[in-house]
Amino acid sequence: MARQDPATWVPVGVPELEPAADDVVRSCGNRLVVAGPGAGKTELLAQRASFLLDTGTCRSPHRILAISFKRDAATNLDERVRKRCGDQADRFDSFTLDAFAKRLVDRFLPGLPADWRPRPGYQVRTSGVSAEDAELWMDGAGIPDSMDRPQVRGWGRNKVRRTLDDVMHGTELPYDGDNLHTMLRVWGVLWWREQLAIKEGTPSLTFPMLNRLAAFLLRKNIQILFALRDTYSHVFLDEFQDTSASQWDLVRTAFRGSDANVTAVGDGKQRIMVWAGAKTDVFDAFVSEFGAERVDLVRNYRSVPELVRMQHFIALAVESGSVAPVSASTNQGAGVCKILEFRTPEQEAACLGKLIGDEVAAGNATPRDFCVLARQLVGPLAGALQAELRSHDVVLRDESALQDLRVEPLAAVVLSALRLATTRRDATRWGELIDLVVNLTGLHEVRDEPEVERLATFHKTAAANALTAGVGLNELPMRLINILGAGRYRSTFRQYGGAGYLEKVAKDLGSTLQVMSTESRQGPSGVWDTFMGVNVLPAMTIHKSKGLEFGTVIFLGLEDSQWWGFREQPEEEKRAFFVAFSRAIGRVYFTWCDERDGRYGRQRQQRRNVEALHDILTSAGVQTINLRGA
Repeated sequence: MARQDPATWVPVGVPELEPAADDVVRSCGNRLVVAGPGAGKTELLAQRASFLLDTGTCRSPHRILAISFKRDAATNLDERVRKRCGDQADRFDSFTLDAFAKRLVDRFLPGLPADWRPRPGYQVRTSGVSAEDAELWMDGAGIPDSMDRPQVRGWGRNKVRRTLDDVMHGTELPYDGDNLHTMLRVWGVLWWREQLAIKEGTPSLTFPMLNRLAAFLLRKNIQILFALRDTYSHVFLDEFQDTSASQWDLVRTAFRGSDANVTAVGDGKQRIMVWAGAKTDVFDAFVSEFGAERVDLVRNYRSVPELVRMQHFIALAVESGSVAPVSASTNQGAGVCKILEFRTPEQEAACLGKLIGDEVAAGNATPRDFCVLARQLVGPLAGALQAELRSHDVVLRDESALQDLRVEPLAAVVLSALRLATTRRDATRWGELIDLVVNLTGLHEVRDEPEVERLATFHKTAAANALTAGVGLNELPMRLINILGAGRYRSTFRQYGGAGYLEKVAKDLGSTLQVMSTESRQGPSGVWDTFMGVNVLPAMTIHKSKGLEFGTVIFLGLEDSQWWGFREQPEEEKRAFFVAFSRAIGRVYFTWCDERDGRYGRQRQQRRNVEALHDILTSAGVQTINLRGA
């Protein structure tokens, strides 16, 4: 493909970019792009990839590395780049930061010192320091009596666990820093040794630990570090505000002082992962240590002007001096935001059910145009509304778990095969399955079209047989894997390289499909629609809604019981509130109930802690509607 002149290159697939975004796309050097909700962060990075590849600014064989905080963000960016860049996207790699760290550790495992080397076949665990670890710490097990020991007795086990997690995940390896307390250093080394010695197949390492190991690996092996830097001439950091201390250790070690151009994109007002270790000063650290120029984007392509105006009131409450956004939305409508007050959850459900049901029945909206959000668990809060919506023939479903499954490459293979097995003709799904088979087999290199079609037909037939059997959906993913062999999936999709992960995804996907087949009104033929959420009203937590958008957002429970963390961490809770509000294109409804069902039955609700949120909405001109008598 002929290179384009950088001076004449134009954005691909969009009419134009915001001037500041266009400057970033064409820039040299490091940039910190601060972009609010609806600013088109994914599109900006996709356009930058297009510019770098189409103009030859990223020269072959150099590649572009994109690392994101969330798996669905990494998948979405990869898909957008492939749409904008075509075959050029073969030189674009998109990972989560955790997956990138694990890939480095697994590939260069012998490069770690023997004392810091995980056993082959190690497993990743989600929890950090255990209660048993905390008890050992408090008892001083294995620690010489002569050693200076921090005073931890009387702290309580939970405080000890949090402190130890901070030390284990927040400290660079190999624990030889002069500023590290002697006791913490010795206990930390002992704890690492114990985890690294756990037998194969038992979860032992966390992702923060893998980030630390990957950074340590690069510091100990200059050849590996130089090879990495020689591979990637350009690096994208997506959702950068959620970067943890251990992830920052890896990013800084890998690319600080290198020739790579690093573009970090994020929004401090949407930093809602402090509880998971997000580094609160990561923007300042990046500007300082990478010599990056800060660029602020102001356009909001998502929300109608009135909602953008209201969002700015919340933004100012989160970060004083926030740049005022400008609505560039093509969506029509005046914009609506209201607080609806009810006596009981049943009254709340009746009102919201009628609002949603009437609009869907009239053809003015689909269930997917709405989203129900909750601060904590969705199920207990949305039960009454879910039951009410059934009477309007609307299905409300908690999609928190499904979001992760949907972005799995295995799910794409299985769902395409299922769709083809239940429809007479679907050119889109056939094309997707063909592409997946080509990718898995490498047959595009020899262009053996008959063999590709034979294998795709084999997948379709296997799915049809499973549906005919009536009870085979739970086993279908593994059946389809076995057609080409698990090795193909592991070598093609890097996330399946870890021991047991492909099999876990297959098991989770199969059991989910089996349940959906049983529950679907159309039986097995409706599984595809059910899984993909067609005509399903999604419900989820704020954290799961990140990066999504909906015509109407209904936030249940503007009450203390839902925002129980507000008293201890009001700033992070305000950021979560901002994220929830900014998912909406045209309408936002917040609800309040005088009573809610809790652990001890129905209880009166309070808003002493979240009064600040009510005040912010009132200052933005949001109406409170009393519907207790409705």
